[in-house]
Amino acid sequence: MELFGSQWVRRCEHLAQVARRLPGGGLLGRRPQRLPAGGTELTGYRDYAAGDDYRQVDWKQCARHDELLTKQFEGETDLRVYVLLDVSRSMALGRRPKFDVARRIAAALAYVALSRLQRVGITTFADGVVADCPSIGQRAEYLKILDFLKGSSPSGKVSDLRRAAQLLVGRYQRRGLAVVISDLYDPCGFQHGIDVLHFHGYRATIIQVYDPADARPPALGDLECFDVESESILPITVTEAMQTRYCRLFDDFQHSVRDHCASRDVPCAQIPADWPEDEILLAAIGARETGRREPTTQTR
Repeated sequence: MELFGSQWVRRCEHLAQVARRLPGGGLLGRRPQRLPAGGTELTGYRDYAAGDDYRQVDWKQCARHDELLTKQFEGETDLRVYVLLDVSRSMALGRRPKFDVARRIAAALAYVALSRLQRVGITTFADGVVADCPSIGQRAEYLKILDFLKGSSPSGKVSDLRRAAQLLVGRYQRRGLAVVISDLYDPCGFQHGIDVLHFHGYRATIIQVYDPADARPPALGDLECFDVESESILPITVTEAMQTRYCRLFDDFQHSVRDHCASRDVPCAQIPADWPEDEILLAAIGARETGRREPTTQTR
């Protein structure tokens, strides 16, 4: 299947419309802020966000565009969106490769951000930053993001979210929303990367893409486990007791992701890579919740 087909932009436009109707704006929701100096010169319009002053709603523009728009003045900050996309080797695994799912999520979120007049850039990472797609602020430049994602591949060995987050906050002094798209299989612990973003004043959002096959080990018997990131081989004998313990550990890991994000007030979506694509993209913007057996989607 083509990564971004001829109907891709139309699908993203539908997602952008859905996101506008979500309470708080979904996973990319935000309340724009003013600079301390304030501002009085009208420079444009933006989507209404929960908490905005109704006195700044331009009703004539609303009637013309059939959506709530508020006035944007000089001195009002525009939110930057930084997408951190995991390109470690584990992302290449899965019947539907997790990385292909993650790339499409990144592309969809970028379009939704641009439709809200937000600037967005994409950084790929493994044990450090691998590549950057410079920040853009207009939908006319959206093809740059698609070309960047088409040219990306899982090449890094080990995922190190903390180091990637440290490099991000060091390179971009202007804070914003940092969206992490990863399976979160970080040997040093994904929690450290989230804490770095949180400590430096970035609003983090976590989108975990996982293969449901990861949740259940293969058949019983003698196996050789190959770690694609460390390239180590471990011969094991899978017993029923080991299988049960593995399932419990995986479930505990998924719970730890949700619990840590909740403790930092960080929105989190855990998305199985085998879902139908429409459901995946809706979950990525916070418009779809998973069932009880699957990890849930949290929003603010």
